[in-house]
Amino acid sequence: MIKKWLSTILMILICYLLQTTLFFHLKLAGVFPNLLIIVTVSTGYIRGQRDGLFTGLLCGLLSDMIFGSVIGLHALIYMLVGYLFGYANVLYWRNDFSVPLILTGVADIVYNFMFYVFEFLLRGKMNFLIYLKTIIVPEAVYTMLVAVLLYKVIWYSNKLALPSDSEEEI
Repeated sequence: MIKKWLSTILMILICYLLQTTLFFHLKLAGVFPNLLIIVTVSTGYIRGQRDGLFTGLLCGLLSDMIFGSVIGLHALIYMLVGYLFGYANVLYWRNDFSVPLILTGVADIVYNFMFYVFEFLLRGKMNFLIYLKTIIVPEAVYTMLVAVLLYKVIWYSNKLALPSDSEEEI
């Protein structure tokens, strides 16, 4: 149990550092990939709703520290994403890497839509099509491309951190 959460926290910190340093300078189409959404969705997919929720909380609080104008907005959205996509745990196949990639793309779109609603729409800024074209779609594509590599690392770290005979823990 402790080994599982230590590996998760280490993965969150590594992805957070990569997202705020390296990938911040590797922008494509003006956006950078959301590595924390990859960690949140992957954890929810591999371990279930509860772990996806807690991972989303940690990722959201870290994201709030750097990117947030209001503390708790990213945490709320990441928690919802982690919990909702944790339902996909019933679809979990150990060697299938296509389902989490699709889930990551959908989760990034859901995350950005919820962010748009809370951050812009409630303030009366209604340029959704511009936000969709310049932020949501390019970020979802870029995040899915990075998820191809990152999901395998997360899957392997979960495999090492969890005992192989206890499938309910995974």
